[in-house]
Amino acid sequence: MYIDLTHEISSEMPYFPGTPAPSLRRFCTIEESGYTELEISINSHTGTHIDAPAHIIPGGLHLDKFDIDHFIGKAICIDCTYLNEIGVRELSLAVEPNSSVEFILLKTGWSKKWGDSSYFQGFPVLTEAAAHYIADKKIKAVCMDVISADNIADQHLPIHNILLGNGVMIAENLNIPESFPIERLFEIYLVPLKIKDSDGSPLRAFAKV
Repeated sequence: MYIDLTHEISSEMPYFPGTPAPSLRRFCTIEESGYTELEISINSHTGTHIDAPAHIIPGGLHLDKFDIDHFIGKAICIDCTYLNEIGVRELSLAVEPNSSVEFILLKTGWSKKWGDSSYFQGFPVLTEAAAHYIADKKIKAVCMDVISADNIADQHLPIHNILLGNGVMIAENLNIPESFPIERLFEIYLVPLKIKDSDGSPLRAFAKV
């Protein structure tokens, strides 16, 4: 079974404060032109998206430099809905018994707040120790259902710097259903657009469970 983990792109979707608002405009219509096209304007880190190391790290790899198989692999979902912060213990309990894990999916319950002002407030984030633990495990990407891997008020972006600085990509704003299976291996697909010198990209993210 395939489960879609992607929020819909629209002009009304939430976006990170201070970045340009997404825009979808009907460029032409079938009635007027015989065909229809949509003009889309969206930041590379708006909606369900993935961060490349180049997003934060000087000289870091851009997204288009990774082979396509780097965005596909074995994943595990960790229930973080009861946490204020996500520590090493929560990660290790799920990761240590599964040596083949390449992706970690952090389910905080924030998906259900999508479109509400509360989506930007109070979400749990990784501790710095947990971010180092993930880097040490050579995880390809950490995926989460929140607006940012860091507290939205923390301009130093410590978690971004630890993860991206160690080559671990970050997928944010995933749409994780409440019923998604916990601590069971599944296949994840994080399919970015192939954009030259991209620091990030909107994703079509989905899981095969």
